[in-house]
Amino acid sequence: MTSSVLVFVVEDEEDIRKLLEEALTDGGFAVTVVADGASAMAMLDAQGADYSALITDVNLRGAVSGWDVARRAREINDKVPVIYITADSGHDWGSKGVPNSQLLLKPFAMAQVVTAVSHLINATATD
Repeated sequence: MTSSVLVFVVEDEEDIRKLLEEALTDGGFAVTVVADGASAMAMLDAQGADYSALITDVNLRGAVSGWDVARRAREINDKVPVIYITADSGHDWGSKGVPNSQLLLKPFAMAQVVTAVSHLINATATD
């Protein structure tokens, strides 16, 4: 895997954000991180389809949720892989999540995230 595979991480909990960034970097990915949904939306609008995958917490501080961020990412690039992470909103995934996404329930092992990103990127590449 090369560093040209850029993963966009949206997580408002600093400790989790740092762990995700470290695990993904160790897994061979380039990583961009933000701490809130409004910043994520601004970056998506500025960067467009430059991201290879999106990982977003569902319940972000502020008015913009992870569900909103993922929908915007898919408006820009309808094939971008999306991984939702949540401790308590998994039951909403079927109605609020974008198609062909994955959900990881907290707590999870960081290796699960790297595996999920790799799997979704590989699946998208073969479509």
